[in-house]
Order: sequence, then C-alpha cells, then structure tokens
Amino acid sequence: MKRSNNINQLSEKQINGLSSSSAGLGKNVFENLRTMKISSFIQKSTFLLLIVAGILASCQPEEYTERTSYEQLIGEYLESNPDQFSTYIQVLEKSNSMAFLKAYGAYTVFAPNNDAFKRYFEEKGKTLDQFSEEELKDLVRFHTIRDTIASTLFIDGRMQTQTMYGQYLTTKAENSDDDLKYLINKSAEIDIKDKRLLNGVFYSVNDVLDPETRTLKEMLAGMPDYSIFYEGLVQTTLADTLNLRVSRESEQVRNFTVIAIPNEAYEKEGILSYDDLAKEYSDTGDPTLATDSLYLYMAYHILDNQLKYVSDLQEQAAHLTYAPLEVITIKNANGNVLINEDVFNGVVEPGYPINRQLSDVTTNNGVLHFVDSDYGIKVRQPFPVYWEVTDQLEIRKMPGVYGKQSVALSPGQLEDITWPEGHDIDYTVGLSNSPYPYVMGDYLNIYLRPEIVPWIEFTTPLLVKGKYKLWTCTRNVYPSSGYRNPIFFVYFDDEVLPVIIDTNTTLSRDVSEEEYELQGFKWYSFWPERDSTAYRYVDGSGSGRFTGQLAGTINVETTGRHKVKFVGITAFAGQHLWLDQIHFIPSDMDQIWPRSNVEDNSRIYKEGLPAMTVPE
Repeated sequence: MKRSNNINQLSEKQINGLSSSSAGLGKNVFENLRTMKISSFIQKSTFLLLIVAGILASCQPEEYTERTSYEQLIGEYLESNPDQFSTYIQVLEKSNSMAFLKAYGAYTVFAPNNDAFKRYFEEKGKTLDQFSEEELKDLVRFHTIRDTIASTLFIDGRMQTQTMYGQYLTTKAENSDDDLKYLINKSAEIDIKDKRLLNGVFYSVNDVLDPETRTLKEMLAGMPDYSIFYEGLVQTTLADTLNLRVSRESEQVRNFTVIAIPNEAYEKEGILSYDDLAKEYSDTGDPTLATDSLYLYMAYHILDNQLKYVSDLQEQAAHLTYAPLEVITIKNANGNVLINEDVFNGVVEPGYPINRQLSDVTTNNGVLHFVDSDYGIKVRQPFPVYWEVTDQLEIRKMPGVYGKQSVALSPGQLEDITWPEGHDIDYTVGLSNSPYPYVMGDYLNIYLRPEIVPWIEFTTPLLVKGKYKLWTCTRNVYPSSGYRNPIFFVYFDDEVLPVIIDTNTTLSRDVSEEEYELQGFKWYSFWPERDSTAYRYVDGSGSGRFTGQLAGTINVETTGRHKVKFVGITAFAGQHLWLDQIHFIPSDMDQIWPRSNVEDNSRIYKEGLPAMTVPE
C-alpha cells in the first residue's frame, strides 16, 4: 500500500539562493587552489576550513522565512487592514491567539469587522478590557475552523467541520437585490468572502458570533411559544436529560437533537395547556414511567446521542428516536424536509415540514428544530437504505479530508468499521478522470485478502424490522488473467448469506437491466453529467465499472443498527476491494430504481427522467 509523506521543504527561492551562492563559492575557491603553487597540506586544510565555516554559518540565526510564496498570512492580512479589523487584532493579541494565524496551517476564519465589535460591546455592556483572556480566546476559537472551506461548499445547514471551540457554525444563502448573500448562524452576513491567503480562507462578517452555552432545556425554558412542549419534557423528567451539559474537555460527548412543537400547533387540536396534553397522551397517569404513552410521545421528539442538523437529517431515510425502537422518517420534497411522509398500501400519508427558517439552533448539548404541526409515534414499514459507507463521523472530522483527499485509516480509528490489527484501509477520493465516478466521489479501498485484511465488519445505519435484499456496490473487473479481484463471503448479524461476492464480473451492454437483475446484478448509480442520454453507462475501463451485486435476502428481526461482515476468500496480490455503497432494499420493492446520484447521493427516479436509450 502506498503511503504519502509530508516533507518540510525550503521554498524555491531559498533553494535557488543557496544553490547559486554555494556554486559561486566553490568555483572561486577551487579555481584559486588549482592556480596557487601550495602544498597539498595547505589545500586540504583550506578545504576543511571552508566546510567548517559553512557549518558554522548554518548555525547562525536564520535570516529568511520559510515560505512557498510571499503572499500574506491571515494574521498579517488583518494587521494590514486596521481600518476594518483593528478591534479583532486587539482581541487576538489580548487572547494570545495571533501567533497561530501567523503560522502555516489550514484555517477558515470569520473575522468580525470593527462595526460588529462596537455593537457587540454595547449589547454586552462591557469594554474589550473587561473580557477575560479565556473569554476572548473562546471567541477566537468560535470564529476559526481548522480546515479550508470555500463558499462553494456552503449548504443550508451546518458546516462540514466544527470550529476550534467545538461547535458547528451554520450557513444560509439568501437572495437580496438579485445578489446572493450568506448568513452565518442566521445573523452574521459575509461581506468579504473566499479571500485566499497562505494559511487558509478568510471571510469578514458584520456580526460577532457568540458560542452557545445554554443547554436544550435552558433554551426551551426561555421560549414561551413552546411552553406546553417544554412542560411535557419537565413532567416526564426528560428535561433533566436534556440539561446534561457538554464539557469541551471531555472525550465522551453526549449530544441530542430535539424537534419541538409550538403552542399554536397544539391549540389547533384543542390542547391549550400541559394538562390537556397529558389527558390526550398519558395512559397510566404517571408520565415519569418509561412505558407511559406521554413519556414515549415526548421521547419520540428526541434523538439521543445524535447531533443532526437539517442537512444531516436529509442524509438518511430514518433516524432512531429516544422512544425505544421507534423511528422518524425523512423525505425531501420540493425543497421541504418532511417528517414521517410515507406511502402505505399505495396511499401517501402526508408528512410534517421542518421549519427551516427557525431550525438548526445550536445549543451546548445539541441542536434544536421546529415543526409547525404536531405528530405522534407512527407504525413503521421497512424502508430502503442506500448506505454511503464512507460517510463516517471520524472521517468527516478530519480537516481537509472528507471529499477532498485520500487518507490511510488504522484499526480502531473508526467506531463503526472494524478490522484486525496489522494493516490499514484507505479512504480514497476518486480520480477526476475516472470513466464513471463513485457516489460522492469517494470509496473505501480494502486489501480484502486472507493474508492481509482477512475480514472487515460494518455497523449499519438504522434498519426497520422486515425483510430486505442486501446489495454490495463495488468496482468489478473482468478477469482477463484469472480471478484477480477479491472474492468474499458476506455475513449479516453473524449469519453467512447464500451468494459469494465475486468482483471479477463486469457489465454486458447486451443485457437489459431486468435480465441483469435476474443474474443478481444491477446498475446502482446515476451520473447526470454522463447519463443525460442513457440511464446506464457500460463503457470505460475496469476502474469505471461499478456494479451492485446481490448477496442475499436478510431478515431484520429488530429495528436498530446491525452488523455486516465481509470475509475474504481469495484475491490476486495487489488487487483491492473498492467499496462504494451497501444497499438494503425491502424485498417487495423495486431493486433497480431509484438510483444513487453520484454527485450528492440523492435518489434518481426513472419516472422523473426523459425517455432514454442505451448507447451503442
């Protein structure tokens, strides 16, 4: 397995300067030595003295700065624009934080301008000197991300990397006078964006961002429009759970996601107080019991140990709630994010839109969302899961890695993927010239071979109880010189599935997708850029032939997360498994459509496409 090393190098200017000076020195010295009629002893002594002098010179204080160019660092850029950022410069200096912004690294900085700080100090009723060093340091950390994030990567939701403070910032794009503007945390407008500097990306904002110290309980307690919902949390004792404060020094962090119901929604149902809510939902008279229906109703609006902004909710079809084995489903329809919109016996059961304008409220111990309608626990049917296996929390947290660059992963580095000690796997970002890209442009590169990585086990996303067909979505290569690529068993919850997966099989352009499915294969992805005239793409080299292969039918006996394990049988030396996705599709559903959009892993439905033909 290839490794890339980070090597500190002198700049080109320094190298050229050192080379030219030493070359000139050597030429003058040796030409003089050759022309002088001196003894061999003196020649050798002179040569040794020159070497010693060079060594001594290298031990003198450096008179150059190690730079690859002479652009500004973020700290220097701030200092060169005091008319806009003199207050932030003082904040950096008083918190002893300027040094790292004048050093090499990879940062994204949202710097408040002077006007923003003027308003901030007025709102706080304090001057800069009245803030402690630690308070100012937290302020700097909250405005800085240890990653380089261009505005083209902003989405309506949280940023891909946490701030150095440990909380996420959110972004929102709005059209204003035919111009697109970005808001950070719903309040701070960006007025300078995408300023590329030596050690990162610089933004200027017109508001100071404050780290949130209130817990979910404290946040809801101060919202009178949600008093009925809040009182329900208090009476069921769940409010105490939502008051567990997160310490940034702790490695074990427990976050929650809460979806709150406003009083107005309850009033439409004739619920005007907590007592009315209890009469409607409590069936034991004791809402503190975990079996009481009011307790379960309130718990159904909480995701435990999950920090999920709206953009995160959209990434999965369902999410396990604090109510045991109960899930909410998520669907994106016409720009609305809907909770529990499902189709049952061919009938659409309308969902409940998340109020995106109000939601994504960060707290000390989680995130708060709002819906404008009440919803309760719903009986669940099995639903499909199109799992992007590279979407692992630990990879997302690596600065500058997720979706950007490949990285080796060691055993124990990922919580939900395990394999034996002794060999790494790779998170790999695909080549741009690949004839057919992988979904989201990345995959796991696994040397799945009995002698190297004999097995690898995955913890699945949430699966609702039911029967599913399990598909592995991998690179398949034609065995031109024997069986070269990995062949492996698939286990679900320690039971081996009937089909041995052989990745030495490619697509045939002469077979229809229905016939191909009968053979246990499918085209699982869709690339809008390439598939504008064809809904399956079969050209390209082996590296471009990604195929879904049926491992068998599984019986999910309990709603929750389960285990999938690959056990290697054989593989040619140097041939790795390129794993893109794993699909779990209910047995009675269409297995071919919808497909995974390679650009964002959204669903592509055949009914929504124009008439297409297979290319000749």
